[in-house]
Amino acid sequence: MLFAASRPLANSVRHLLERMRGEFGGRIVEPLHVTLERTDGEDARGLAAAVREYAPHTRPVAVRGEKLLITPSPYRGGDVLKLQVAHSEPLRRESDAVRSAIRAAGLRSLYGDDRSTTVTVLERVDRHGPLDQSRWTLPVDLFMADELIVSRIVDASTYDILDRFAI
Repeated sequence: MLFAASRPLANSVRHLLERMRGEFGGRIVEPLHVTLERTDGEDARGLAAAVREYAPHTRPVAVRGEKLLITPSPYRGGDVLKLQVAHSEPLRRESDAVRSAIRAAGLRSLYGDDRSTTVTVLERVDRHGPLDQSRWTLPVDLFMADELIVSRIVDASTYDILDRFAI
């Protein structure tokens, strides 16, 4: 379950991502998104139905990255470069509401309640460049999340998009 932008990224964000790819290697993740929830995937129809019911109540939220980190990713294979998302009350409210809708549909979270909000910007990072935050002009407004995406992980490099909902 993802919050993403339906519009292309701003040129300044694209340029920043290209600079990061030049420094760290890997591949730019598209679409950039905040993963709101990950479920066991046994009931894709149930998840899409829960999101469809919730989507009309959702409001677009600004996503702002404030700190770089590199971490291993069991879902994407290898290391990934992430931007920690700055706390925002609207994003917290919308995230909590989506998670509640998913739990109300009887779907089990793979994350639990204790996790940070991040945006994976590069996958399969092959060089660990400097994480000096000042080099990257952070914080940065990444995108306006105005779309909910229901997707399924097929393997480390493939995600199936099952449904999309404008918000």
